[in-house]
Amino acid sequence: MSEQQPLLGYTDSNNIVTHQSWYKRIYARYVVALWVFLGFICLYMLRVNLSVAIVAMTIPRNLKNESVEACPSNINDSSSTPTKHDQFDWNPRTQGFILGAFFYGYTISQFIGGILAERYGAKWIFGCGLLIAGILTLLTPIAARTHVGFLIAIRILIGIFEGPAFPSVGALWGQWVPPLERSIIPPISHAGKEVGVVITTSLAGVLCASNFLDGWPSAFYVFGIITCIWFVFWCFFSYNNPFHHPRCSEKERLHLSTSLPKPKKLQTPWLSIACSLPFWSIAIVSTCIQFVYYVLLTSLPTYFATILRFDLQKNGLMFSIPYIFLLIVIIISGQVADHVRHRQILSTTAVRKIQTIIGCVGSSLFLVLVGYVGCSKVAAMVCITLAVAFIGFNSSGCQISHLDIASNYAGTLVGITNTLASVPGIVAPYVVGAITNNNQTLHAWQLIFNLSAGIGLFGCVIYCIFFDGNEQSWNQSGIHEASTEIQE
Repeated sequence: MSEQQPLLGYTDSNNIVTHQSWYKRIYARYVVALWVFLGFICLYMLRVNLSVAIVAMTIPRNLKNESVEACPSNINDSSSTPTKHDQFDWNPRTQGFILGAFFYGYTISQFIGGILAERYGAKWIFGCGLLIAGILTLLTPIAARTHVGFLIAIRILIGIFEGPAFPSVGALWGQWVPPLERSIIPPISHAGKEVGVVITTSLAGVLCASNFLDGWPSAFYVFGIITCIWFVFWCFFSYNNPFHHPRCSEKERLHLSTSLPKPKKLQTPWLSIACSLPFWSIAIVSTCIQFVYYVLLTSLPTYFATILRFDLQKNGLMFSIPYIFLLIVIIISGQVADHVRHRQILSTTAVRKIQTIIGCVGSSLFLVLVGYVGCSKVAAMVCITLAVAFIGFNSSGCQISHLDIASNYAGTLVGITNTLASVPGIVAPYVVGAITNNNQTLHAWQLIFNLSAGIGLFGCVIYCIFFDGNEQSWNQSGIHEASTEIQE
């Protein structure tokens, strides 16, 4: 028997690790996090492409002799967007409704997505939702050319199938991420959103200004196909928990099983959740921050093209710059937050509040300044970039706080907060459209930026007053350990 053991390779675990291929030595939770990161890139490709493409899809307001008070431009605007791309006569109100349609569906499916992920696992809830959204994105150009009602219906359906993404991933983190990595792994994976925005706005601007697949429709075809390809790899590389992952080492399983409880949920403590002030402080600040985020995400392409007068291709490239800085802030702030918590320099509550204050106050300050720099394009770009970048501090602040107060119910909590936080996705584009309808002026946009800044600061104040980062007592109610069941 002893002579056979070396052949089987079980005599020295250290030798096994040494001779393993490099990719087999990567922790399984990092591989799962990588594919979540790529999934979020796809998620935001499907969400953001319309924000850029709609500039090319619609007839410019100045050609309709409507009130447009734009900055002077050094380029020939008539050549910046080929006229063959201008097919639809949608006013700002209609455009706002089209851009907000996604969030009607997105709001509907948030809550149920978190519950389904906790009960049946996040792998297929997250993966299949994105796959169907990708297929629907491929149908978007046909829907737009048929009738605006069909386009709105498609966007609502895309929202429905993307809705479970964040709650399901919240449940996934509850199975894979140990406490001292909560400010690193989730924020970095969630930074796929910003990478998706950077890729989409840069590439969509180029695609819309090109003749590839007739211009703007290519912004939907390309990103829809990329998402379908991602799904194939997701099926093979992601698993609901370490015990189901065939390539997760025993060492990693042991580490995760000792640092994370493996409970079986008997019932969700709804009354306790409803009465939890820390939870509602997270929900309120998340909703306020998302209002600011969605104003910038859905409306900046229009602001760049209509007021700052960048051409379509430059519009996409310039729009991506703030999100590059946002990504950098997310990564750095997450590392700093976990370092401070690990060294016990500050409590979890203090770290989350400080990060949130920096994020909200910083973004609000520079949003206000955007409205006062006028047509100084460099100053406007600097202020917009900093306003977006400061939002990144919230990723390791209030937006990860669900895991601090109740990791066992993270999917449900994220589902509730994301449902509420998706309402601004409906409201923000409509508010922008209502303010700028027949009124595309610097003063109108100044009002939009000031309103957004005030809402962001309000959410920050509520969070700082009521949030407590200690685990809530109800996190352990209604559950019992079921590690053996999971391993079976």
